[in-house]
Amino acid sequence: MNDLTISHLQSLLPRTDTPNPNSSEDASETPFSDYIKQSIEEVNDKMLEADLAIDDLVTGKNQDIHKTMIAMQKADVSFELVMQIRNKIISAYDEIRRMTI
Repeated sequence: MNDLTISHLQSLLPRTDTPNPNSSEDASETPFSDYIKQSIEEVNDKMLEADLAIDDLVTGKNQDIHKTMIAMQKADVSFELVMQIRNKIISAYDEIRRMTI
């Protein structure tokens, strides 16, 4: 359950400290894309863990249905979060595209 606390989510967000002047990369572009990549990788890991837990339950390696259900629910919630972020990004893009110059 520690994965769903606010403090854990805050550690995943990009830091808002002053940008490094020695960095040649655009500070407004890189952290967000890295955050998205990291989020997708974490969701994929949770989905793989849920698949493994289901396989273990079906084959009899693991008899604990509660841990299997928790793993499935974590994967589902993580996937829903990423889908909502994607929907918000698409909505923001559409709104920007409709703006007149």
